[in-house]
Amino acid sequence: MTTTTANYTDLPAALLRGADWQKLVDDLAAKHQVPGVTVGVLQLTNDGGADIRQIHSGVASLKTGVEVTDDTLHQFGSITKAFTATLIMQLLDEGLLTHDTPVVQLLPDFTLADAEAAKKITVGHLLSHTSGIDGDLFFETGDNDDCVEKYVDLLSTATLTSRTGGPLSYCNAGYVLLGRIVEVLRGTVWDQALADHIFTPLGLENIITKAKDAPLYRTAVGHIPTGQESPKYAPAPVWSLTRSLGPAGLITGTATSLLTWAAAHLRDGLGLNGARILSDESARLMRERRADLTGLNSITTGWASGWLLEKWGSETAVGHDGTTLGQAAFLDTFPTRGLAIAVLGNSPGTPAFEREFKAAVAAELGLTAPDEDPVDYGIPMDADAIVGTYESATQRFVLTDQGDGNIAVRLSPKSALGGVESAAEIAVMRPNGPDRFITELLGYVLELSIVRDDDKQYLYMSRLFEKVA
Repeated sequence: MTTTTANYTDLPAALLRGADWQKLVDDLAAKHQVPGVTVGVLQLTNDGGADIRQIHSGVASLKTGVEVTDDTLHQFGSITKAFTATLIMQLLDEGLLTHDTPVVQLLPDFTLADAEAAKKITVGHLLSHTSGIDGDLFFETGDNDDCVEKYVDLLSTATLTSRTGGPLSYCNAGYVLLGRIVEVLRGTVWDQALADHIFTPLGLENIITKAKDAPLYRTAVGHIPTGQESPKYAPAPVWSLTRSLGPAGLITGTATSLLTWAAAHLRDGLGLNGARILSDESARLMRERRADLTGLNSITTGWASGWLLEKWGSETAVGHDGTTLGQAAFLDTFPTRGLAIAVLGNSPGTPAFEREFKAAVAAELGLTAPDEDPVDYGIPMDADAIVGTYESATQRFVLTDQGDGNIAVRLSPKSALGGVESAAEIAVMRPNGPDRFITELLGYVLELSIVRDDDKQYLYMSRLFEKVA
């Protein structure tokens, strides 16, 4: 079990302060074409407080030219899932559910296309992305308070990607289900439960969940590819995903609000203001590995309850990231150090920015930033067994043998996320281990792996994509 210590080390005096760090952030933003970015670091102090530092650069939107400031709100994307998991763990603290509680016990009307399979899914399966549900289902159910309930009703047609309790497949739908559980047990909508049980107790300000509230704040706008070299990105025509996806990815806030919330987890459930939002036992339980990814990824070693676990040299980072319509967010926490690092940006260049920024911060703090294992071209590869078409409900991957020791991958979206069409991408997959490959897609350096389970073959890239041809 992960434990924390009260013997924290102070941040270097110059970290994220002064002209050199500002220039680094400005230069990296320009290099990777991120119009606006905010970065922050939090270090708990031995007197029970925290040292929070942040730097911002650029503009909230290339169209308006409004500058990013400390008060600019960025979309957290799927970091929201860790907030929703916190709401669930609060219910566990109150004895209203456990990891082993069947979802149908809490939501009697819940079902899937396979009704018998639906009965086997537990709260723990949803938290750890092992329910088997094909999770990238973006149902538009309106903007009223019943939108999450209506989304769950539409899951009656959803299929399983894999067996329940089997290999992990990242699942947005599972976290909307968790949000609905919160609504039923709290007797209020997810947004209000979040405000009542996390935002207000921790004193968080400049943080929202509803698109209609965005005009009340200085809010970053996502940017998407133009298909040209210059300008490479332009403001997205849609600001937010549908409200029904709230529990999976719709929190928007400042870097300070994100880091202040992270501090409560670093302090095992106790906020910086003294408010307790989780028992220390549940906060630590949230960080325990529930799905093992050993052998599938060089960096992500497993999933806990709402958190992913990453290898930073000999240390484990507990965090999450998120991608929305032209925005990206990253949060890494180090419980034994009382440390958190956040990066929030508004273009597909943000992941590349984040890799370089994180490496610079790690060097200052004596951390080993995560890095993909070197490509090993000597690894035997059975191309005939790997090539083919792999699909989920929303994406299609076509793998073809190039005959030079590499495999080409073509990613084609099958649906428009938030009504925004995405072009197909083609890249080369280079061997990185037995049935494991490195490639660059969607602005990320990604590892893809082949997973075989229950006589089925999958391409794994946080989600499972079944081989269909």
